[in-house]
Amino acid sequence: MAVLGAAFIAHPVGAVRPFVTDDARIVDRGHIGVETFGQLAISEGEKPGFSLRSLQGIGLTDQMELTVGVFGFEYRDRRAVAEDLVFQPKVILHRSFGAVPSASVSAGTIIPISGNRQRWNNYAMAQASWYLFANPDGLDPYDCWLSIYLNGGAKGQYDAGLGGRQTSKPFWAVGFEVGTFVRQLRFLAETYNGDPFEFAEEFPAFQAGFRWYKSQDVQMDLAWKGVNAGHTGDPQDHRDYSLQVGLRIVFDAFR
Repeated sequence: MAVLGAAFIAHPVGAVRPFVTDDARIVDRGHIGVETFGQLAISEGEKPGFSLRSLQGIGLTDQMELTVGVFGFEYRDRRAVAEDLVFQPKVILHRSFGAVPSASVSAGTIIPISGNRQRWNNYAMAQASWYLFANPDGLDPYDCWLSIYLNGGAKGQYDAGLGGRQTSKPFWAVGFEVGTFVRQLRFLAETYNGDPFEFAEEFPAFQAGFRWYKSQDVQMDLAWKGVNAGHTGDPQDHRDYSLQVGLRIVFDAFR
């Protein structure tokens, strides 16, 4: 994303940034996964802008991963501002392949770095993932011809300036990843009711694009996104569109 963005990964994972629908999977214990993604954004009535963000996740145990977003900025109207900080623990409840889905839960806090620092976004959700038609070589059970992802939960906003008022609304997302005639090239699509990082965003929201599964350690994404930005005061829905690119890498931090 970002006039062209970037990111890192090291074991094949399902729906990862820039895609919003999360998969029921974490990085292995002692491993670090880095997702760097950028976007060229086109908003109705505004000049184009671009942003770049990086999320780092570490496997603390065989069941738990901690993700922190420690770098990000948005450039628009000749002005660069820091992106908010993401803090998210995630726990695997069940690992499975085939008709029975894998399951996990996560919760996150978006800590404001710029803008209104009294307004903190937050979310909590469950993830279910089906990994179907695995590659017959058996080297990686997550290397599947078809993967399906479902998310459900709530996203909220805590406003310290209003006496500590918490506002919440439902969150849901559904996405899939399917192989193409080229083994390393996958098509992904999803729809959701706004990014959990962005409380104002609402349905309709969608993304579609391609993933280049270069190896078990490196994946790259290219996606087109459209979303109802939920800007209050607009007489009609305010739509945002963006071209996004991402690169994800996972590596053994303690080897």
